[in-house]
Amino acid sequence: MRFKNWKWTLLIILIILLDQAVKLLVINNLSPSDSITVIPNVLSFIYVKNTGAAFSIFSDKTAVLGIISVLFCAVVTAYWCVKKPQSKMLKLAFSLLLAGAFGNAVDRIARGFVVDFIETTFIKFPVFNIADISITFGTVFLMIYLLFFDKDGNKNGENSN
Repeated sequence: MRFKNWKWTLLIILIILLDQAVKLLVINNLSPSDSITVIPNVLSFIYVKNTGAAFSIFSDKTAVLGIISVLFCAVVTAYWCVKKPQSKMLKLAFSLLLAGAFGNAVDRIARGFVVDFIETTFIKFPVFNIADISITFGTVFLMIYLLFFDKDGNKNGENSN
């Protein structure tokens, strides 16, 4: 039997590797709270050790958040294996969500904190990382799927495979 989801698996692996590689660059080249201006008044890189979740909620709950991340990855993977979704939109959403959750779980388990480093300086917004971007886009695609596609991943009877 041919493995049909290799492209999605490759996407997940690439995002995780990119996320972890850039986090290692940050750890090895910046001290905590050091800042490098990338685009003046728009974007900076700053090394932040995040022991919580988005917007610093659940601060110092790293172990619990790590367990939740791993369980989330297991549930999404099990759903994918059992339900075998056909929709490319749903597969993309799951891939991005899995990659982001796994990338941050690696940090929580291996380091005891998540490495955040992308700071928007034109607006007040929490510092984030590549895994967070992946989770955000995965959530957007999942919402689009849930709002506009039927339960089989089809819109207007079209096969989206």
